[in-house]
Amino acid sequence: LTNKIGKRLASEFEVTVYSSAAGTRPKNLPANVRLVQGGGKRVLAELALGHTAIFIQANVLKPFPFLANMGKHLIVDLYDPYLFAVLVQYKNDPVQASASYRLMHQVLELHMTRADFTVCASERQRDYWLGRFCALGRVTPEMYGLDPSLRKLIDVVPYGLPVEPPQKTSAPGLRQRIPQLGQSPVLLWGGGIWDWFDPLTVIKAVKQCHRDIPDLKLVFMGTKSPNDKVPIMDMTLKARQLSDELGLTDKSVFFLDGWVPYEDRVNYLLDATIAVSAHFDLPETRFSFRTRILDYFWCGLPILTTQGDQLAELIDGYKAGQALPYQDVDGWASSIKKILLNPEELKSMQQGARRLAEKRYWDDN
Repeated sequence: LTNKIGKRLASEFEVTVYSSAAGTRPKNLPANVRLVQGGGKRVLAELALGHTAIFIQANVLKPFPFLANMGKHLIVDLYDPYLFAVLVQYKNDPVQASASYRLMHQVLELHMTRADFTVCASERQRDYWLGRFCALGRVTPEMYGLDPSLRKLIDVVPYGLPVEPPQKTSAPGLRQRIPQLGQSPVLLWGGGIWDWFDPLTVIKAVKQCHRDIPDLKLVFMGTKSPNDKVPIMDMTLKARQLSDELGLTDKSVFFLDGWVPYEDRVNYLLDATIAVSAHFDLPETRFSFRTRILDYFWCGLPILTTQGDQLAELIDGYKAGQALPYQDVDGWASSIKKILLNPEELKSMQQGARRLAEKRYWDDN
């Protein structure tokens, strides 16, 4: 995402994108976008001193607090309301939950008090963050006098999609990696199985569909984050256990170990028939902005998801799929069969997804 923002800013500014970790260098970077990988705090400090503004995400000020004291314009991306995720992740460990929540609350407060400007992913998120800014005392008469809309404090910069249509690369795709899929219809869960997600309902629905669609397959595209600091979550283990109990694992339900490289994801998405994403009735759901769903739009995939977030409302509104009630196995099974047994319904939802993609294009040129 930061690389995408960097490309957009490069049309008017010289941009440096820094990552503390080494990685694959993206292709076709604009001439005035410089990518620096690795090098530690000293390299980052030298880079920051040479720039006018610093754009950061997540908890960057925790390992690099000096970035807030360099006299630069500090912009903080608040697209991830991660405190709600912390509540879910450690719900069974009160001691860890308390410690992690207090720590991340302090980190978030530091970012919000030191930022000159902040951005988020949706208007619903912006409502949440404005409430937090009020509680922190940053919404003042002086701020209101400067800008009554408060958009000089926080504004929306939604995730963007490339204008170029999705095309397969030379890397293996979903059906090459899992030969058992053959030409079967495939439901694709396009990312990690985090604790605030509900893969169990989808797995149960697949089992229920087998009478009418015996060759139906479900693939979970990622089970372990590429970030070594992110552990395999309990919900990943619960999903595997349920699939085993129902006799579906490696027959109708497949778990891809590890993580699919970002540049190869298109090969998996274009091999799928329907994209799926399910979650629980949680504050995390209401304020989330699931970037994996934007990829579903880009590839023109019909989407089955759970109601509750802003993207689910868009999916329903554009008839790009269906937003279903929480933990409704019968509803999921009915919708899967409705789409797969009706080619016109499938085609109509594909068109709806493409219309949604057009609303999210970023021109990288």
